Amino acid sequence: MKNIMDEAIQGLLNLHLTKGVQPSDLSNNLFDQEYVDFNIKKKNGALILDLSYMEETDELPQKISMRYTYNSDRYLVLIEQKIGTRKFNVQWCRISAVAIATRNVTDVLASAGISPTVIGAILETLPNDLKESIVVRLRSVA
Repeated sequence: MKNIMDEAIQGLLNLHLTKGVQPSDLSNNLFDQEYVDFNIKKKNGALILDLSYMEETDELPQKISMRYTYNSDRYLVLIEQKIGTRKFNVQWCRISAVAIATRNVTDVLASAGISPTVIGAILETLPNDLKESIVVRLRSVA
């Protein structure tokens, strides 16, 4: 059980500590031949980066557009993909990923029958914003 708990907490911390691929990393791809477009804009405090490349398929080459959205703290919060002329579809969302990781931690703690004192001690080791998420989740489980 301790292993499962450690893995759940570590997964949540890793997500919290990792900012994600940064615009400077993505811009380096422009030197690759298949990349054809790059655009950055700010909107409502967010940085939105669009990057497109051509992908060879069995039929015809297709343009793949990727949209990366960052918050003002430089965290990658959303990745979307568009193939050809279709609309953008969400590939990854930080809010969803944090919710899943938080649920994993709270489920493990709750199923382990850990006392509220021990749960409090565990929560004290986490960053403040994660503590708040877990406390809210524990209340809904109880």
